[in-house]
Amino acid sequence: MSRTSAFDWDDLRIALAIMESGTLSGAAATLHVSHPTLSRRLQLMERRLGTRLFERTPGGLRPTEAGEEVRALALRFRDEVASLERRIGGRDEGHDGPVRVTAPDAVSEYLLPDVLAAVCRAHAGLQLELHVSNDVISLAQREADIALRVTRAPQETLRGREVGTVAMAVYAPRQLAGTRDASTPPARLPWVGFDAGLACSAPGSWLARNVAADEVRFRANTLLGAAQAARAGIGCAVLPCFVGGSIPELVRLGPPLDELAQPLWLLMHEDVARVPRMRRASAALAEEIARSSRLMSGLN
Repeated sequence: MSRTSAFDWDDLRIALAIMESGTLSGAAATLHVSHPTLSRRLQLMERRLGTRLFERTPGGLRPTEAGEEVRALALRFRDEVASLERRIGGRDEGHDGPVRVTAPDAVSEYLLPDVLAAVCRAHAGLQLELHVSNDVISLAQREADIALRVTRAPQETLRGREVGTVAMAVYAPRQLAGTRDASTPPARLPWVGFDAGLACSAPGSWLARNVAADEVRFRANTLLGAAQAARAGIGCAVLPCFVGGSIPELVRLGPPLDELAQPLWLLMHEDVARVPRMRRASAALAEEIARSSRLMSGLN
């Protein structure tokens, strides 16, 4: 913006951070500046504009009508900058450089370590970063470059490929499996279930149909948490085969559950997919994950 403009582009970033956190202290932590500095910047911004951008309430800062207009502009600007970075980022950098991969916790813990190690050995020029998250983080905003997601319906705006099938089965602690005779169905054993966040997921729905509520002794909010509870001996759990099959303390009860099998997708934003190092990283990850297909499908 010109020197006579009421605010500069950095002001947009500051205003948006305050709106998203709702407090000066939260925004200051996000922007890595001090609370007094941020407060002064906001006061100067509002003074230059001649209007208040926020209402000061007991619960924090709430955008005024003018503040909402600033938010809309800031979001458009952020999206445009992210789009520009995707289109031109790495265009002339060849096949080496940083690549940010995101995956859910169970995939990151049990499937990816060997995969990433193999990629690092074979492709020394790639600098891999792993962002572990069970949330669907934005590839459009460049929060990550490549996402591994277990889903039957990946976002239509993303490019990618199926790199495997994740099978699920019932796993029991060895001490429980050892006490079970052939006439004892798994549902009569203690179980590890899921809290509300995963209750509507495929394994959560299977549990609701097949296991009585009073047999569930413990609930976890992630598959990794359920795996650790089963490993500790609390009860049986429905787990991905690449998780349950990797834990020596667990025994699989029966074959994989066909209705719970889901594809594992490797996804990128279409702009990122044009970058040479991203294509290189994507191909390398897909190749190494394919080597784990038997583990994922429960054949090991």
